[in-house]
Amino acid sequence: MATEDAASGTCLDLHPILSEIQNATKAKRRKALELFYKITFESEEEVDKDRLSRIFGLSWTLLLARMSDESEISRINASNSVLKFIELRVVSEDHLVDIIPIVHHRLAVNPILEESEDVRKILIDIIKALTIRFESKLIPFMNDVVNILKRSVVDKSPDVRKAASECVSCYAKATNEKFNMQSKSLVEPLLKALCHQRFKNRIACINALGDLLLYGDSSAIQDVSCPLARCTMDLPQVRLSLVEVGGALALQMPDRYSYWHRILPLLLFGLRDDDAEVRQKSEELWMKVGLQFETENIEQLKTDVDFDVTLENYPAGEARPGVGCRVLVRRALYHILPGLMNDLDDWQAGSRLQAAKLLTVLILNADVGITQYAEKILMGLNLVASDKEENVVKQVIECSRYLGHFLPPKTYLPLIVPRLSMYENGECPLTILASLAEGTMSSQLQENITDIITAVSAEDVAYVSQDKHQRALLQLTHILITKCDPSESSFNIFRILLFIASSSEMDNNVNIALDQLDVLSNKTGCAETSELYRRHLNTTLKSLLASASCWSEHTPQFLMFAGLMELAGQSLGYEIELFVKVLVACVPKKQDPYVSLRCLTKLRTLLFREDKPLESSGHLGLWLPELVSDCIAVFLPWHAGATAEALRTAAVACLEAVFKIASTESRVIEELRKCLALIPALIEDDAEDTRRFSCDVIYWTVTNYFQLIDSEKFHMFANKLVKRFDDVSQLIRLKAAHVLEVLFNSLPENYDPRLHFGQLQDLYTDAVIFLDDTDDKLQEAVSVTLEKMGRACPELLITTLEKDIHKYRNAQNCHKLIDSMKALQVCEQK
Repeated sequence: MATEDAASGTCLDLHPILSEIQNATKAKRRKALELFYKITFESEEEVDKDRLSRIFGLSWTLLLARMSDESEISRINASNSVLKFIELRVVSEDHLVDIIPIVHHRLAVNPILEESEDVRKILIDIIKALTIRFESKLIPFMNDVVNILKRSVVDKSPDVRKAASECVSCYAKATNEKFNMQSKSLVEPLLKALCHQRFKNRIACINALGDLLLYGDSSAIQDVSCPLARCTMDLPQVRLSLVEVGGALALQMPDRYSYWHRILPLLLFGLRDDDAEVRQKSEELWMKVGLQFETENIEQLKTDVDFDVTLENYPAGEARPGVGCRVLVRRALYHILPGLMNDLDDWQAGSRLQAAKLLTVLILNADVGITQYAEKILMGLNLVASDKEENVVKQVIECSRYLGHFLPPKTYLPLIVPRLSMYENGECPLTILASLAEGTMSSQLQENITDIITAVSAEDVAYVSQDKHQRALLQLTHILITKCDPSESSFNIFRILLFIASSSEMDNNVNIALDQLDVLSNKTGCAETSELYRRHLNTTLKSLLASASCWSEHTPQFLMFAGLMELAGQSLGYEIELFVKVLVACVPKKQDPYVSLRCLTKLRTLLFREDKPLESSGHLGLWLPELVSDCIAVFLPWHAGATAEALRTAAVACLEAVFKIASTESRVIEELRKCLALIPALIEDDAEDTRRFSCDVIYWTVTNYFQLIDSEKFHMFANKLVKRFDDVSQLIRLKAAHVLEVLFNSLPENYDPRLHFGQLQDLYTDAVIFLDDTDDKLQEAVSVTLEKMGRACPELLITTLEKDIHKYRNAQNCHKLIDSMKALQVCEQK
C-alpha cells in the first residue's frame, strides 16, 4: 500500500510538469522535459515497474507529441525519455503503432524533416531498442523500418550512419523470417556507406552486410562480394571484421553452396595478411569451414578422405589444409580465377598485391588439383612479374614457387618456354621459370635440365644485356646448378654466365656470375675455375670465330670475347691459334672501330701481365708475327680523325708490349723491323700517349732487339728524342731524356764517331740548349743524358759547350759536363 501511495504521490507531482510540457513557451517546455526525466528515471535507485507504468500512461502521448517539437532540445529530451521507457521494458507491443510512424515521419520522408544530428541518432537508437525488445513483432512494420534505415545508413552524420548500420544487423537477426523480402533494398545504401572515412563506420557496415546476407536474400552477395573484397586493403581492424563476416557466411549462409566462389575470397585473403590477429582468425575459421564441409558431405568425400596421400614435395613451413578445404577451393577455382586474373592487372598496386596473395592461398589449397588451371595462372603471373611494386613481384615469385611444388616440369615447361623468346619484358617468364624450378623436386628437375638449359641458352634469351633479365637468368642458373648435376649442360651454362660476366654494367651481376662459374666448375669435377675455361674455350672460340668479322660494339659475341680476354687467363695460351684467328678476323675490320680499340687495349694488358697467360703453352712466338702484321701494324700509319688517332695509340701500346716480350723468332723480328720504320713519325704524333708509347718502343728495342738498330736508325731515333725535349708534356720530356741515355749507352756495333761527326754535332747543339731550361728536373735529366751522349765524341761536346757557355744563365751544369768530358779524354789517352 505504501508503494502504491508513493506512486500516486509521484504521479500527482508530475501533473504540473506534464501541463508545462504542453506550454507554448520553449523555455518552459524544455525545463519541464528535463525535470520530467529527472523525476522519472533518476529520483529512485531501484526501478519500480508499476510506478513507471503509471507515469508512462500519463505522459506517453505528450512525449510523442514533443518528439516533433519545434525546439531541438525539447525533441532531444522527449526522445531520450521515450528511449528510456523502451529500454526499461515499459513500452508494450500496442505502442509500436504510435512510435514507429513518428520516427518514420521524422527520418524517412524526402526531404528529411529532422535537422538535428543528435535527434536522428536518438531516433535510430529507439528503433534499435524496439528491435531488441520486440524482435519478430516488428515484422508488420518492416516497410517503415527499412525505409528509415535506408535513409539513415547514408546520413551526413557519421554517428547516425554507424548507429543505423548496427541497427540493420540487429533488425536482420530479429526479423529473419521475413527479412529477405526487404533486404535487397538495403544493399545499395550500405554499399555507399562502406566508403566512409571512419573505420568504425566501415566495420559496422561490413557487419550489417554480413547479417543482411545471412538473414535476408543471400543472392545479394553477387552485388556485395566485390565491394567487400576491396576492404582487404583497409586497416587491420576492418580486415579482421571482414574475415569474421566471411567465416560466418561460409559456415551459416543458407545458400552458401551456390556462392562459394564469392564467399571464400572474403575469408582466404586473411591467410596471407600482414597482421597476426587477422591471420590467426582466418586460419581458425578456415579450418572450421573445411571440417564442416567434410561433415556435411561425408559420403561424397569418403574416397578423398580414405585415399588422401601425403605429398613428398610439399612447401616447407606450410601446413597442408584438410580434404574439405582442398575440395572447396578446387570446386570454386573455375569461377574465382577469371576475376582474380583481372585483379592481377589492376591499376592499383594494393589490388594487385592482394590478388597475388589470394592466388598463393588458392594454389596451396587447390594442391595437385591446380594442374588444369596452370596455363591461365602462368599467363597471369607472367603479366605481373615485371610489376613496379617490389612487394607484388615478391608475392608472384612465392606464388610461382608454390606452383612448382604441385606441377611437374613436363606440365609447366611447354607453357612457359615459348614465352622466353619474347623481347619485351623477357625477364618475366624467366623469373616465373626460376621460381617454378625452385619449387620442383631435384629428381624431376634433373630429368628436364637439358631442355631448360637448351631453351634459355638460345641467343635471344641468353644474350640480353638488360639488368632485370640477367638477374632473372642468374637466379635460374643458380637453382639449376645447386639442385641438379649440370655436367651434361655445362657448356651452355658456361656461355650464359660468361656473357653476363662480360656484358653486365652491374657489379653485383658480374660477381654473382663469377661465383656461379666457380660453383659450376666444382659441380662438374674441375679442380679450379681455370680448368672449366680450358675445357670449354676451344668450342667457345670456334663459335665466336664464325661471326667475328661482323662484330660491332654491342654484338653479344664480341662482349663474350672481350670477357674471355679478361677472365680466361692461362687457358688462352692453350688455344693461342684460335685466339689469334679471332683477333685477326675482328680487329682489322672497320665496321666498328670500337671493337678494334677494345681488343687492342685488352691485348696489351694480356701481353704485359706478369703471369704471361698467352705463353702458357709456349707457342705465342709462332703467332706473334700474324698478330703484329694483321692487328697492330695496320693501324700505325697516320690517318686523319680522332678515331684513327685512338687506334694508333692503342696499336703503339700493343707494339710496346710485343717488343717487351723479347721473342727470338725470326719472323717476329722481321715484323718488328717493319713496324720500327714507322716509329719516327709516331714519336711526333699529336696524341700525347702515342708519343709516350713510341718512346717506350725505342727503349724496348734498345733493350731486347738492339740488332735492329743500325747507325742510320740510331741517329734518326736520337734526333727525334732530342726534339721531344721541347714537348708540351713534362712526362714525355723526361722519358725522352731517359730513352736517349739508354740509346747512347748501347752504340751500334763498329760505330765510328768520325763518320757521323755532323750528325753528332747537331744532336749536341740541340740538346745543350735544354741545360738552361726553366724546368729543373729536365735540366738534370738532360745533363745526365749529355754525359752519356758525350762519350761518343767528348771533344765535340766540349767544343759545343764552350762555344755558347757565356749565354747560359746557369752555367754550372755546362762546367760540370766539360770537366767530365775532359776527365774522360784523359782516361781514353791512358
